[in-house]
Amino acid sequence: MILPREAESFELTRRSLEDRTVTLAYVLHGRGAARIDFEERLEIPESLGPLGSAEGGAVARALLALHVVGGTSYWKTAVPKRLRVDPGALSREDASLFTDVYTKGLGEFFFRNGIDPTGAAVFEGSAHGPGDPVRGGGEGPALVLWGGGKDSVVSERVLAQSGEPHELLTIGRRGWEWIGRSASLTGAPHHVVERRLDPKLQELNAAGALNGHVPVSAYLAAAAVLVALLTGRRAVIASNESSASEGNTTWRGLDVNHQWSKSLEFERGFRAWLARHVDGGPEYFSLLRPLTELRIVKAFTSHTRFFTSVTSCNRNFSQTGPAASRWCLTCPKCVFVALMARPWLDDAAYHALFGADPLADPANCALVEELLGVRGVKPFECVGTPGETAAALHLAKTRGIAVPHGCMTVFNDRVAAFRSDLDEVASRALARSDEHAIPARWLAHLDAYLDRH
Repeated sequence: MILPREAESFELTRRSLEDRTVTLAYVLHGRGAARIDFEERLEIPESLGPLGSAEGGAVARALLALHVVGGTSYWKTAVPKRLRVDPGALSREDASLFTDVYTKGLGEFFFRNGIDPTGAAVFEGSAHGPGDPVRGGGEGPALVLWGGGKDSVVSERVLAQSGEPHELLTIGRRGWEWIGRSASLTGAPHHVVERRLDPKLQELNAAGALNGHVPVSAYLAAAAVLVALLTGRRAVIASNESSASEGNTTWRGLDVNHQWSKSLEFERGFRAWLARHVDGGPEYFSLLRPLTELRIVKAFTSHTRFFTSVTSCNRNFSQTGPAASRWCLTCPKCVFVALMARPWLDDAAYHALFGADPLADPANCALVEELLGVRGVKPFECVGTPGETAAALHLAKTRGIAVPHGCMTVFNDRVAAFRSDLDEVASRALARSDEHAIPARWLAHLDAYLDRH
C-alpha cells in the first residue's frame, strides 16, 4: 500500500446498485502501478419498499452525484490535484458545484491542516455534460432526514401537525440508540440506510494520513435524493437553520464554515443541480431554514415527551462510538443547546432534557465566551451565531431564569455592559426570515406550526 502523501491522482472508478446495495469505488494512484483502492457501501433496507433501476435516467445521475460527494472522505487523505471522473459526465455547472463541495465543504479541513485551498480540487466540466433533465418524480411520502435531535423533531412535528404524509430517514450506522428511541415517539415509519466506510480509511488515519471534517450534510442530501428517486418519494426534507450559513473564520481567502454543507448556499446549489438533472422531483430543501436555533429550540421545548430520548450531542454519532451519556455536557454543542433552551424551561424541565446543567460547570465558561464571540473564533461545531447566544442569555435574564454565576458574569461583563440593543437582538433572533428555498406548499405548513409554537 502506498502512503497517501505519495498519491498523484484520485479517480472515481465504479458505482453500482445491486439488489439493495449501493457500491462506490475510488482509487488513489501513486507512481507507476502503486495505488490504494477504496470501496464504500450503503445498504437500503427492505422497509423502504421495492427499488427502481439504476440503469440510465435520474437514478443514474443521482448515483453519480453521491459518488462524487462521497469521495471527499478518501480524497482528503492525500489531496492530489488530479481528479478523474467519467469523461463528459459533469456539466460546467456540475463541476462548479462539486469543486465547491471539495473546497468550501472542506474549509475546516484545510484550515486545521494548514493547506492552501486555492486550486486544491478542481473538477473539469463539459460544455454539454449529460444533457437535458430526465424524468424523476413520485408521490410517495416525504422523507425527513432524521438525526434524532431537536431540529429533526421540529421538522417532523411541523409535518405531523399539517397532516402531510412523511417518513423518517437516517443514513449512517444501525443501532444508534437515541436516534431509534426518538424516532419511535413520532409514530412515523423510520428507515435506516447503513453506510459502511472502507475500513482502510481508519487504518490510513491511524498511520498519519491527512484527516479532518468532511461535508457530511452534502453526502446526506445526495444519498437521500438517490433513495427518494429509487422509491418514488416526493421530497427530501432537511432541518438546517439560518445560522448554518455563517462561517467560523477565514483561511487563505476562504470563508471557513464548519456547517457549509448545511448552508443556504449549498442548499441552493444542490437544488439547482436537481433542476438541471431531474424533471418532476423529488424536492430537496430545509424546512427550518428561515429560523434561528433560538427559535427552533423555543418550538422544540413545547414537545416535552421527546426530552428523555433526544440528543443533539454529536459525540453520540462519531465513528469511534457514542458518548458515555445522552449529552456529554462539555462540548460546544451541548453548551450551546443548553443556552438556547434556558429561556424557555423551568428548572425541572431543563434538567429533564439535559440530565444536568452544562452551564453550571465553570470549565464551560470559556465555551460561552467563544459562543458570544468575545474570545477566539466560533467553535467548529453545529452551533449558532454570537447574536443568538447573546439573545438567549438576555431573554433568560429578563424572564427571571437563573443562569449559573460564571456564565451570567461573562455575559454581563463582556456583552450586556456594552450594548443597549439586546431587546432588538432578541426580537430579530426570534423572527422568521424570508431567506430560504422552501416551496410554497411546505412554507405554509411551517407558518401554521409557528403560529402555535
